[in-house]
Amino acid sequence: MPGQNRNELGHEQVLFLMAQDEFPPILMIMLCMRCGLGGAEKRYARVFEMLVTRPDARHKLLINRSMLDLLQAAGILLQHDSCLVVLEPPFRHYVQSWAVHWLKRRILSFFHPVMGLLDALWYIWQCWQAIRECKPQIVHPLLTGVYFSLPALLLHPEIRHVMSAYSHQFESYRDKRILGVSLGATAKRYGMQRCHMIDALSLSIRDDLIARDIDGGKIQIAPCSFTDLSLCQPDLQKKKWVVFLGHFVDIKNPLLLAQAVPKVLAQDPDVHFYFLGEGYLQSQLELLVQELKVASYVTIRFEPYPTRILNQSSIFVSLQAEENYPSQSLLEAMACGNAIVATDVGETWRLVDEANGFRIPPTPDAVADAIVGLLKDPLLTQRGFVSRQRVLSEHTPERFFAYISTLYQAAAKIAL
Repeated sequence: MPGQNRNELGHEQVLFLMAQDEFPPILMIMLCMRCGLGGAEKRYARVFEMLVTRPDARHKLLINRSMLDLLQAAGILLQHDSCLVVLEPPFRHYVQSWAVHWLKRRILSFFHPVMGLLDALWYIWQCWQAIRECKPQIVHPLLTGVYFSLPALLLHPEIRHVMSAYSHQFESYRDKRILGVSLGATAKRYGMQRCHMIDALSLSIRDDLIARDIDGGKIQIAPCSFTDLSLCQPDLQKKKWVVFLGHFVDIKNPLLLAQAVPKVLAQDPDVHFYFLGEGYLQSQLELLVQELKVASYVTIRFEPYPTRILNQSSIFVSLQAEENYPSQSLLEAMACGNAIVATDVGETWRLVDEANGFRIPPTPDAVADAIVGLLKDPLLTQRGFVSRQRVLSEHTPERFFAYISTLYQAAAKIAL
């Protein structure tokens, strides 16, 4: 790309180069006390990698060690040490390192809430320190960084505050409640009401934020999402593998697919099912496949490199309760050439239609019938090809980065 005239480049390449021309100094904050690696974490870490491609970039990423370890295990943020501010909460780490075994088991559980509070205070302090030392023009907090950075941002009204809304689950299942009030959701809503710009991943997310009394004028809708395409190289000979990839939580519905497994196997006993992820439903999922007597046809595990499976599988199942668009796992599966079975909710139609799969109601019979229908379909390979081409043409890193860079530049011009 260096040395090429912009008139000779594709539209998205032009946008990508234009987006890198000028950037205000940005501090991205990616903190998580209970780390798990999902689509949002990987997407915005990739955005930061693109931000710091220029040698004169002044941007910084404040990130906790456990989150960085997960991202680096997935091949992300491997060559950007000079741009990273890495935190390790000292309190819980100290106690767990030096406490003897009986103290851990008998006393540490009593002090666990105290350790969590100390960790939170430590993160709040470090956010304030990072803002003071990095002197950013824009701060973009993500994950629980949204809450930890809020006190510091209230003390620095001269800084433009950008937030992202990338999930329909505004209130996390982990949120603490006091007198029926969700602390996390309340803090997030307050932050979004006072921030300067909001990056929303879909129109339905924007509508939900407006319904929560957040000014729609400052909400921008992303034209797409994206995934890392470098590892998405579909095998020419696909296997009869059906894959679920995501957190094992209620909103993702892993148990729904498990309930459909016996009916699929009754039609085709050569199929193997992969449940790739982790979460509080894992023990229940493992027990269910045992009770259904299908455990030998099912693999349940966390997979740091899911494309190793997705490149070989034929069908991907996305059964989210509220929205499948634009699921990072779904995009990854499509880029790996999978036909799709997805619940017909929200804006799922933007990714899944009759050309590449089925949208279905959330019942075990509907899931099983759709999977069996695809397995018997002579055009199954063609459906996977359509999935892949849809991602390659519409959901590119360059397109998303051009959008987010325009949002940053607009935020920098807001008069305070």
